[in-house]
Amino acid sequence: MADVEKLIFHLGDALRSNSRAKSADIVKQILRAKPPLGNRWKSMAAIAKKNGEVDDAISAMQNYCTWAGNSPAVQYELSALYAQLGRLEKADALLSSLPSETPNAADYHYSMGTLALNLGRTDEALDHLRKACKRAPKSGQSWLALAMSGKLDEADRADLLDAKENFEQAPELEKSAYAYACGKAHEETGAYDDAFSAFSQGANIMQSVRPYNHAADQNDAAQSVAGWDALLHGRTDRDDQTPDIALHIFVSGLPRSGTTLVEQILNSHSEVGGGEELGLMQLVTQDFGKSASDLSRFTAEGGKYQDLQAIYHHLLTQRLPNPGRAVDKSLDVSRYLGLIAMIFPKTPILWLRRDPLDCAWSSIRTWFLNGLDWSWSLEDIARHFAIEDALFEYWKDRLGSQLLVIDYAELVSSPEAQIGKLTAHCGLKLEPAQLKPHETSRAVKTASVMQVRQPISTTSIGSSAPYQRHLETFSQTYAAAKRDLSQFG
Repeated sequence: MADVEKLIFHLGDALRSNSRAKSADIVKQILRAKPPLGNRWKSMAAIAKKNGEVDDAISAMQNYCTWAGNSPAVQYELSALYAQLGRLEKADALLSSLPSETPNAADYHYSMGTLALNLGRTDEALDHLRKACKRAPKSGQSWLALAMSGKLDEADRADLLDAKENFEQAPELEKSAYAYACGKAHEETGAYDDAFSAFSQGANIMQSVRPYNHAADQNDAAQSVAGWDALLHGRTDRDDQTPDIALHIFVSGLPRSGTTLVEQILNSHSEVGGGEELGLMQLVTQDFGKSASDLSRFTAEGGKYQDLQAIYHHLLTQRLPNPGRAVDKSLDVSRYLGLIAMIFPKTPILWLRRDPLDCAWSSIRTWFLNGLDWSWSLEDIARHFAIEDALFEYWKDRLGSQLLVIDYAELVSSPEAQIGKLTAHCGLKLEPAQLKPHETSRAVKTASVMQVRQPISTTSIGSSAPYQRHLETFSQTYAAAKRDLSQFG
């Protein structure tokens, strides 16, 4: 045990120095030693999860469950970890085996409902979420999940709106989620002014809780493009490109721009084995940095591109163990495209573009699970969109044929032609299942979970029209922000 305590001491040093590689290696050593860590196994699981080491996180959590007697309560914690790590089928199977009062009836039904929704079992999801709302009427997130499960029936809508008095003294996050649920209910009945008021109320709450730092966002974007021109100019002369480099596909674009639809289309292909918002590039860069100067320093000190490829592929197989190509549609892919282009020069990149007004309205009406700070006000959405527009122009000029731009309106208006085009860009042959992506059974975790279960249609084009007069603030701020920031580089 003394040697293990020494490892734990060194683990603390690795964490304080923000070394992902060192902390990951030490956790692996601790797991191999199998010491009696008791409750500390939960800490090991949390560290492995943060490092992207999915198998180690699960192993550590299983050790904790064994120590704790494998009671239903600790099995519920393991199920939650499965879900957080993208193993939704395992989370669902484990949770289904537990008593329906674990850890309490409200949390059980909420968890079962959200898992069923992610896995495409809508009727089951509705049943569980109704039970969750009944048992915990002050849970804004339960009401929001119910509202997002499809069009509410009259009884559900009445119950939702009647719950308003429960939220007068509710915590801010619950109050905000409930307001968004009310916005969805009003929108379905065509009460657009009431819908806008409810969405705005929820957004205003979140803006005070998670304020957006525009200067930091713009600075991060500027840093993400600085210095790449020289490196990109010489990338075709490299002699270290492996022949199987294009095992994955990167999808960029603003949230609500159609990225989940494209992910679903690609995952309907027999040669694609999965995809989601993976966030792996952030982990790859944790130890050596993500800027062009960081990469130059890394290679000058003897680092190889293959080393970075290996890290990414290791993390990728942890998240998506199924064979086949993978789709990485992480948020802020635009901030890592220089590094992606250098590490994976053969990997296809897709960039979704959507009408700014429709995309802005879809953003302000969505309660993002990950809490995108820029999404809580029309002005902040406008400023962030302008930054992403500038990044788009920068990378479009530099990535050449590696990048394919996809217009959302064209995609849904002429799906066969556009799907054929994006499929060919990814080096694949079009398959019939891709034209009916809603029929593909797979887990979807994003806010577009219900949309991708429906046939491709043009119904979302012009979705902002009923709110035109409410969106003038966005339009004015967006135009001014674009004038002030036309392009990076």
